[in-house]
Amino acid sequence: MSRKRLSSTLRQQQILDTTLDIIAEKGLGGVSTSEIAQRVGIVPSALYRHFESKEALIDALLDRTHLTLFENVRKMTLKKSDPKEDLKNLFLLHLEFIRKNPGIPKLVFSDAAVFGSPERKKKVLSIVKNYMNKLTEIAEKGRREGDFLQDTSPEAVAFSMVSFVQYVGLISNLSEGKTDIGELAEQAWSYIERGIQSYQAKE
Repeated sequence: MSRKRLSSTLRQQQILDTTLDIIAEKGLGGVSTSEIAQRVGIVPSALYRHFESKEALIDALLDRTHLTLFENVRKMTLKKSDPKEDLKNLFLLHLEFIRKNPGIPKLVFSDAAVFGSPERKKKVLSIVKNYMNKLTEIAEKGRREGDFLQDTSPEAVAFSMVSFVQYVGLISNLSEGKTDIGELAEQAWSYIERGIQSYQAKE
């Protein structure tokens, strides 16, 4: 029986998903176009009809990660919830994203990304900075509306959240996914919350 022919968009997503699986298993250095093609079920030459090179494929993965993070932000900010709840939900969503996609930390913080070409470094830095800017905006709103302590640093809140997620990604990868990040995430958020919440505003 012949393999069902997929649309170009679906095939591209399948290729990206497969590449991310390989990164989770072997790291970015373990990715080969021949293995991607074999797992997807296509000949290697067909891979290049969708991505002109391995580098283009990695860039597409970074772009998709960027879009996913900002789609989460968009969904949270559309709701009429308070900034503290928005930050908590984004924090937990981000951790769930890492749990379901263990290849993401290995991709974003790989040597090829951190020490790669200027264009690749610029792309990764843009993802991190833009995400932190959005978190900072939400934290600033919380301070402005009196939900957070007035001496709260929105930038420090964003930095703390992103740093913890990075740490969880590292621990999760080192333990091969055996660390329960759910309980750890709730505890970590409680510390962040106690540091920013204005209790007078809740009286």
